[in-house]
Parts: sequence; C-alpha cells; structure tokens
Amino acid sequence: VNLQTLRNKDAREIGAEWLCKQAFEQLGIGAFLRGQSWSEENISLATTHIISRAAYPASELKTVSFIKENSAVCELTGYDKDKITKDHLYSISHKLYSIKDKLESYLSKRTNELFDLEDKIILFDLTNTYYEGSMRNSKIAKYGHSKEKRSDAKLVVLAAVINREGFLKYSNIFEGNTADCETLQTIID
Repeated sequence: VNLQTLRNKDAREIGAEWLCKQAFEQLGIGAFLRGQSWSEENISLATTHIISRAAYPASELKTVSFIKENSAVCELTGYDKDKITKDHLYSISHKLYSIKDKLESYLSKRTNELFDLEDKIILFDLTNTYYEGSMRNSKIAKYGHSKEKRSDAKLVVLAAVINREGFLKYSNIFEGNTADCETLQTIID
C-alpha cells in the first residue's frame, strides 16, 4: 500500500457519541419514551439531540453544524442527518421538556437501580441569572433578589436537588425570586 495515495473523505467522529449511546441505552431512555407513546422517528431525533449535546454542548444551530460536518451520531441513531435542522432540534427539546418531571423521576429511579444507590444525603442548590434588556416577552423572568444584588434586571432561579453521588434528582426553573421555591422543601423532607 502506497501511503502517499491514501485519501479520506467525509471522516467523522464517533468515540464520544458511541459512549453516550451506550449510556443512553443502559439508562433505557428509548424504552421510557416508547412508554410515553413517542414515535420511533421522534425517539431517534431525541436520541441524536441528547447524544450530540452531551458530546458537543452548544446551541441548536451549532449542534446542527456539528452533526452534519463532524459527527457520526446519525449513523448510530438511524436519524437521517439531512433532515436535521435547528427547528427540529428546538421542537424535540420542547417535547422532551414537556415530560421533564416524568423523565427526571424515571432517571432518578433508574440510576439508583444501576448503581445500587440510596438517596441518603441530598444537596440543594439555588442559583439565579439575570438578563440584560427588558425581557418584555418572557413569561418567567421577573424582578427579584439576585445574588449579584441587581434589582434593575429581571432574573430566573434554577433549583437543583442532587444526591451525594452527583445524580440529579429534581430541577426546576422558578420565576425571579428564591422565595418562590417552597416546593423544594417538600422534596428535601
């Protein structure tokens, strides 16, 4: 073989994608989505999106470029890479978010089973972020108490409950004030 004559074409990454696909399957996320009456095409798109974002965390627009130019994720998930658009990724993200609580509950139980975990110690964290600009069209950004002492900017609060191994057990986004987070007390108790 003359190495000077070798050429490669359309080379793509597969390492991180393969690892993420294995984790996705062990967690049984596809089966969970089937149980939620999702179509195989939507499951394939969701799988593609989740794996891509895990391997290359970026915006939906950049994720499309990653999938089409660098990644072999579609070969693993069976989703046609020519059908991938940022709008399809936004759409499947919204569909996943609509079952967020059920999915989090399922994943919490599944990780406990897989890793033989007991939820003995739970850590609770609140963080918030403020926005520049008026955010007039936002339904959740509100004026509140920001950790940066910004009273002039609307903010949202992210709450997370994790176990001692770092597995997420609950998360939520609250309207701009930490006082709105009383629901988390019932989860911690």
